[in-house]
Amino acid sequence: KDRVFNTPLCEQGIVGFGIGAAVAGATAIAEIQFADYIFPAFDQIVNEAAKYRYRSGNLFDCGNLTIRAPWGCVGHGSLYHSQSPEAFFAHCPGIKIVIPRGPLQAKGLLLSCIADNNPCIFFEPKILYRAA
Repeated sequence: KDRVFNTPLCEQGIVGFGIGAAVAGATAIAEIQFADYIFPAFDQIVNEAAKYRYRSGNLFDCGNLTIRAPWGCVGHGSLYHSQSPEAFFAHCPGIKIVIPRGPLQAKGLLLSCIADNNPCIFFEPKILYRAA
């Protein structure tokens, strides 16, 4: 109960809580249920997490923050469950974007993101959920 928190049910709150936990020294893994819903947290990611180190002159950071979000289309899901928002974040300095190509890479890259000293967004291809 000291390591897993019931977070707010809004994306801004989930990412904001993750940023705060990471700044306080915890390893924070914030999960957005679908990458399509990451947009309400855009301000938190781009203007807080990505710029935290720069704004403080490298005194503080939220590098222990990993944001996970299932990404892409699997042939169904329509408008709000099949978007690919990675390009919005790929052009933002201070954030690393990761998209694995297979299950083995997914495990290794997720562990790398968690260990990274920079905030990372780990976009999980939904197609891998059913891959062997």
